[in-house]
Amino acid sequence: MLDVEKAMLLKDDTRSAALAYARPEAASAKAQLAAFGGQRAVPEDLVVSWPAAHSGHLAALNRVIRSGKYHRVNHPVVMALEQDFAAWTGHWTVRAVSTGTAAIHVALDYAREQGPRQQGAKVVAAALNWPGAIGPIAFAGLEPIFVDVVLEDAAIDPAAAIRALSGDTAAVLITHLFGNPVLVPELRQAVRATGRVRLVDDCAQSIAVTTSRDGEAPLDSDALALSGNGAKHLGAGELGLLCTVDPGLIDHVDRVSLTSSARNGERVFSPMTAGYNYRPNVFSASVALSRLPELDEQLAQRRQNAAVLGDRLAGLPGLLRLYDAARPRNSFLNFPLRIDPARLGLPPGPAARDLIVELLQAEGVPVWVWLRKPVWEHLPFWRDRWSLADFPNTRTLLDTMFYLSEVAPPNDDTAMHAYADAFEKVWSALPELRAEIARRGTATN
Repeated sequence: MLDVEKAMLLKDDTRSAALAYARPEAASAKAQLAAFGGQRAVPEDLVVSWPAAHSGHLAALNRVIRSGKYHRVNHPVVMALEQDFAAWTGHWTVRAVSTGTAAIHVALDYAREQGPRQQGAKVVAAALNWPGAIGPIAFAGLEPIFVDVVLEDAAIDPAAAIRALSGDTAAVLITHLFGNPVLVPELRQAVRATGRVRLVDDCAQSIAVTTSRDGEAPLDSDALALSGNGAKHLGAGELGLLCTVDPGLIDHVDRVSLTSSARNGERVFSPMTAGYNYRPNVFSASVALSRLPELDEQLAQRRQNAAVLGDRLAGLPGLLRLYDAARPRNSFLNFPLRIDPARLGLPPGPAARDLIVELLQAEGVPVWVWLRKPVWEHLPFWRDRWSLADFPNTRTLLDTMFYLSEVAPPNDDTAMHAYADAFEKVWSALPELRAEIARRGTATN
């Protein structure tokens, strides 16, 4: 071969090698994550945060301003809310109070009056819970008996709750988390068999369980407490609703939650009041009233969004739902999930969940950790009185649970698919992140 030809071939080989070296390799799954410089999966401004304020809420506030009255339990707006919500449920009598926590407190206070007379009356409640739901047990002068939850939907374990019933039990507090309806018929039947224990349902996150339409039987309960907090379905600010069919409890609400201004308009100071002053916020009541005509549509959109998202996420290994999609009265306040670290080849503990949440948030997904420690550790009067080791399912959920918050309208299929795209990106990168997760887990132990 001529020297010139050899030189040309050598030059071609050198150019090919240089091009091969310069050609970028496909980016790793980790590099494609927004947290590591990639493009986020959920575009900016796609997601509308609840309570999704709109001009109709201004009209609701103006209604109160024009009335010239910014308080009173007998304000026409408050009474209209009570009547219209009662009609929406199809079963209950309703009283508005200041917050969902206030509603639970009043219901438990009544249970104490009706229950065991001895000191130390008890309330059976789930160990996985929110301070605003559990604090009222102490406010009412009662003591909690905590029981574990079931992993499938984070609801109170009915068998454990039945075992906890005793002669000094005043009430069972059933908390409906994330929108999940907690029906537990066997627990309700066991409570009714005692003939004296009261059933109080904290439905702050699960407004649909108050309904008894379309052939659904009313929930067997003595009191249902709801919240109008801005994050809840009524998205009204600070507000509570108490539902019951017990006229004695209705009288109790009026007696203990007011210091003056009776519901009939009299300016009186009751000699029987406890002086809690749990009057509802009239502005919040007006916003809640404006939401009622669209409440069914809101719940339908939440269910539709949850169905779309659930279908897309069903194939991701180690990602588990914390709800039963077949239950028709699921309110889907949010979209609860948990991970199974073992199925992902990751160490136990919260490190894997926490990193996954950080990565999803970087992608623009509105995901959050609800609680990281047991409820009694948030309440100074009960701190350190129980061991989390006695509640293994609660401990598992505190380490592995998180939720996606924005599944309400006007968010729709477009947002749900964007969320799912982000989950798929993160799941693809998890094998590359095992060392980081292990390091984090070691650092926190």
